[in-house]
Amino acid sequence: MSFSNKHWILGLICLSLNFSAVAQGDAEIGKLKAMACMGCHGPTGNSFVPSFPALAGQPASYIAKQIQDFKEADRRNTTMTSIALGIGEADMHHIGAFYESQVKTPVVKNIPHLKTDAEKTALLTLGKKLYDHGNADTGQAACFACHGKSGDALVDLGVPVLANQHPQYLISTLKEFKNRKRANDGERVMRRIVDTMTDEQIEAVAYYSSYLVPTLEEKK
Repeated sequence: MSFSNKHWILGLICLSLNFSAVAQGDAEIGKLKAMACMGCHGPTGNSFVPSFPALAGQPASYIAKQIQDFKEADRRNTTMTSIALGIGEADMHHIGAFYESQVKTPVVKNIPHLKTDAEKTALLTLGKKLYDHGNADTGQAACFACHGKSGDALVDLGVPVLANQHPQYLISTLKEFKNRKRANDGERVMRRIVDTMTDEQIEAVAYYSSYLVPTLEEKK
């Protein structure tokens, strides 16, 4: 089986596993129910701390799933579990609808630990290559198959939007999948992908998918 076929099959698995009937939430109700979330994630879902995920513009179905996963200990975080246990099923979808209705503030495009523009361009170019095409040498699937060419996740498929997410959060999340500190990906889709990646590749994909610089010239 060719790499291209493998990557499309894995992408289709990812999409089918995450597809489910989406309950309708009310964003106005969700705004009230999300008051406990605003200290970390900001009043509109635009978090000020790079280690806290931005929730603005995330699909409602994805937000609801994460809350459910925290409730059931399929995803672990002491603070989030404590908050999630107090959220009822209907309110999960209301909160999801609220955050989906918010507009994500663009992140500042900067890679502070790299000293030169050439280093930054090289990292983002590597990220673009992996995001758009995967890695034939390791069997890594292309990220766009589930997360979309522009980093806007395909509608109602329960996967997160990556564009304008804090790259620091994306890096830590990918490493959690790799280190098995996070395991709430259906059929181990994310764990299978990230297992093929080095720390440099994880960093490159995280920064590229956050910034999404489609005009970069790819290096063959």
